Amino acid sequence: MEKTDLEKLTKAIKIIEKIANGVNPLDGKPIAKGHFLQEPKINRCLLFVADTLKRQLQETVYRTRRPNVFIISADEKGRVEFPPGKIGVNEFSKCVNRVLDLTRSKKLTGVELNKRLKKIGLLTEEQTPDGKVRTTVNSKSLEYGFETELRNYNSNEYRMVLMNDKGKRYLLDNLETIMGNEG
Repeated sequence: MEKTDLEKLTKAIKIIEKIANGVNPLDGKPIAKGHFLQEPKINRCLLFVADTLKRQLQETVYRTRRPNVFIISADEKGRVEFPPGKIGVNEFSKCVNRVLDLTRSKKLTGVELNKRLKKIGLLTEEQTPDGKVRTTVNSKSLEYGFETELRNYNSNEYRMVLMNDKGKRYLLDNLETIMGNEG
């Protein structure tokens, strides 16, 4: 997408958001009560379109100017929503990536997160009897909300590292520090 297209997209998002918030984008005055643009269903639809366009804009900018650092704001952290129950690092990363401003930050990956958690000693590696290396928990990880659970994939049993609610909270609260440990 060309720079002028990105600018047009940015302008379109602002116009749609103004209309959705009851403001005439041409003169800045409130849209009259009773006007169809004041209907809640229309407002929700416009806000959805604006959010979709924002995500598209971020993805486009991310692909063309990939940031090489991970940055998450307090506001973004506040908008992260996790599914109930235990989750793995890949699911954690997906939840975080949904709220990140990809024009400023690189995406979070489960692989990178696992690497960083091993570096600070919250997770460890073990060699399986068949010679493979697996990530697992240690005594330190248990106190931070990380545990393993027996899983089955293609008739092969393995222990998956998961985080409970305590682990999710710890990781989200300390994400910038954990991801800031370059290496």
